[in-house]
Amino acid sequence: MSRANEPSPPVLDPSERAAIVDERIRLVQELVARQAATGAVIGSRRGFAWLTAGGRNHVVSASETGVVPLLVTSRACVALAPINEAARVGEEELAGLPIEVRSVPWHEPDAGMAEARRITGHEAALLDEAELEPDLLPVRARLHPAERQRMRWLGSVADAALTDALSRIPAGTTEDDVAAATLASVAARGLAAPVVLVAADERITKYRHPLPSGQPIRRRVMLVIVAERWGLHVAATRIRELEPPSPELAARTTATRKVLDAMRRATLPGETLGAVLAAGQAAYRDEGFPDEWRLHHQGGLIGYAGRERIATPGDATRLEVGMAVAWNPSITGAKAEATDILEEGGLQTVV
Repeated sequence: MSRANEPSPPVLDPSERAAIVDERIRLVQELVARQAATGAVIGSRRGFAWLTAGGRNHVVSASETGVVPLLVTSRACVALAPINEAARVGEEELAGLPIEVRSVPWHEPDAGMAEARRITGHEAALLDEAELEPDLLPVRARLHPAERQRMRWLGSVADAALTDALSRIPAGTTEDDVAAATLASVAARGLAAPVVLVAADERITKYRHPLPSGQPIRRRVMLVIVAERWGLHVAATRIRELEPPSPELAARTTATRKVLDAMRRATLPGETLGAVLAAGQAAYRDEGFPDEWRLHHQGGLIGYAGRERIATPGDATRLEVGMAVAWNPSITGAKAEATDILEEGGLQTVV
């Protein structure tokens, strides 16, 4: 796809974003009150991104914890920013939102929590994010229509980046070359890529999570990506065959796609993650590969993390309209992966 023909990023009206954030602050306040606490500290990257409808609070991209936690009390939401982060976070991440920015000394490791205790006046009644997670996950995973629009755009440009990276593989191309091309293509579109996996030839068969290496690509290559923007994630896998696959490999590829199709058909409002996994397990059996599901997780909820929750046998997590899923069945040598949003009318493919 030509970059000129790609859609522009969706624009979230500032007033709508502020309304989303205000509603989420009130939701956290209700959870805090329910536990008779004086406040809660939201410090993770995904918690910050969700609560602020797309804000960023990290410096180190590999960290799950940000450098600017949010304190939510019964009266306010306060960003506790080290002095060297306060200006950027206030001007570029939180402008126009009902969130106060307070700078704290960068050189005092406990400065943020000390300020949180000073504001609430009661250290023992401060909740951390982990204590709220069982209640936060269902609402965080149920995406606002504006977030779904963002994910659809993210999926379309991630797909274009994957196509770009795999479109030209001249003789001598290595897995590292494909990873570099993918990262460049993703960055040029304003995305981050927390996961880029590449495998050539026999490494596709040997490893479920193949970090790229210097191995030359001869017959086939698999590219796996998780792309991120606004804190939202999409996941996809592409395999390019450089020569006709063997009948056995072609059969495994077809069977893997059938498992993915079965899991997508089972992804319905009111069903559970465990029920979708069971549908996948049945499809594996029907295709003659009953134990392959044991060799790698099969996916689950996706959104403000590469996987918000991975489906396990008997998982009682309920699927609701507005949730996004990424299923990724694999049969040794083959893999299929797609990201979808569960809408009123059924699954809508993202990538």
